[in-house]
Amino acid sequence: MSFNKKTPLILVKLGGSLITNKEIDASVKKEVLKDLISQIKKIRNDFPGIQLIIGHGQGSFAHVPAKKYETMSGFINENSRLGMAIVQDKAAQLNRLVVEEFLSQEIPAVTFAVSNTVITDNRNEKSNFFALLEEQLNQGLFPITYGDVLVDSKVGCTIWSTDIILNYLASKFIETGYLIDKVIHLTEVAGFLDDDGQIIENIEQQNWPELKKFLTKTRGVDVTGGMELKIEESLDLAKKHQVISYVIAGKDNNLYKLIAGENWVGTKIY
Repeated sequence: MSFNKKTPLILVKLGGSLITNKEIDASVKKEVLKDLISQIKKIRNDFPGIQLIIGHGQGSFAHVPAKKYETMSGFINENSRLGMAIVQDKAAQLNRLVVEEFLSQEIPAVTFAVSNTVITDNRNEKSNFFALLEEQLNQGLFPITYGDVLVDSKVGCTIWSTDIILNYLASKFIETGYLIDKVIHLTEVAGFLDDDGQIIENIEQQNWPELKKFLTKTRGVDVTGGMELKIEESLDLAKKHQVISYVIAGKDNNLYKLIAGENWVGTKIY
């Protein structure tokens, strides 16, 4: 397909808890990852008029050293620089495994590492090289991004989660004149759940303060905010740009069903 500013863009996050076992260090759920990518391949074949951009969480890879070295806080002691490098390396390791599975299914996946394209100042964007992502898409490549460690001119380094990165990219595309169709978060749970395990089908600005009481602690290690950050970044995107996001189950062909307009399971955020 040809890519241009009229091409509907769908940003998809493969959750870290979905594709890795967050309770076992550096452990990938290979069959889950294979299934998700097979769904993505089918979407590409059946809906050639849309463009997907994939991001993935870190799960049991970068979160563990990020907690150990307190990387989110920047350069706070003599071990911080080594810690940053270790966390960035762990993040890249998982990305290579994800890209490898895309390649095995004959999708021309390439890495789009935000750590190589964005500089922050006190954790906010200072400069960027967004043109690289545009050119990857223009050339018919399939960019895969991920939660990453960025160099920061004020605090030394910071972490941008995949949720923050997808929000950032969506905003950049919109500001540059592209069309964002939706953002989809694939998780190991069926959506945002209440205390009885029932799916809350709709979240909006008005009901979110009351629904926050249903937030539960993320299993394993998560230094970037978990479900709460996911919802709040989605609400921010809806408020600023009227983009609808979804938190949905990452099984039972659910991603394909949502894009195809079939009976999907999950939560709509707007």
